[in-house]
Amino acid sequence: GTFAGLRNYKVLLDPSTVQYVYYWQALRNTLTFVLISVPVLIGVALGLAVLLTGKMPGRGVFRTVFFMPTALTVSVVAVIWRWLLNANHGYVNYLLSKLGVEGIAWLTSQPWAWASIAIDTVWWTVGWNMILLINGINGIPEELYEASRIDGATSWQLFRYMTLPCLRPVMFYVGITTVIASFNLFGQPQLMTGGGPTRSTLPVMLHIYGEAWGNYRMGTATAMAYATALFMLVVTAIQARFMSGSIEY
Repeated sequence: GTFAGLRNYKVLLDPSTVQYVYYWQALRNTLTFVLISVPVLIGVALGLAVLLTGKMPGRGVFRTVFFMPTALTVSVVAVIWRWLLNANHGYVNYLLSKLGVEGIAWLTSQPWAWASIAIDTVWWTVGWNMILLINGINGIPEELYEASRIDGATSWQLFRYMTLPCLRPVMFYVGITTVIASFNLFGQPQLMTGGGPTRSTLPVMLHIYGEAWGNYRMGTATAMAYATALFMLVVTAIQARFMSGSIEY
């Protein structure tokens, strides 16, 4: 091979090249997914964790039910949801038809395509964040809650001023790992939407894979990989700046 210097990186900064257009579109697609999925993955997991650390009957069964999908591979999960959300024969549209609602083209139109991928991802992975947050809540000393109740704190005040501050180290870890996992989105759009419609759900990792093994442009694919890694480091550093810190009550 011939040493290309910085040529492959310059291609990614030249608006006249197809690599520039498709790479930055794929990166925007990935950021869209991160903004959609991360708040839901953390918010739903936190809600489940709070609910399933209380005195709810059968909470052990519910913990198992919500955690079980994490044992599946991405290919199994994507195929399950691809059939459930099939526009013509999917069970979701069948249920909607029983309610008098017209079927939705879940996988071939926007914003439903992104919604489908987000629903699939939340169902598959939210159990992992839930378990981490349950462990964090169980590690909070009960004496803090007892003292707060004696002072007249309500359930919301206990959650706002005791649970959330004490969960800060766990939330920091959950936030970082969830963002990184969302940036690595690959299998769901590959098997559910194929990156469509019109490349609108093509994430950056799937684009890099296609650039390398579909177009056999290893140089530009490698440059894309390094650029994406650098971008993820910057995002992680920003997260660490705002989310890290000592516990405050």
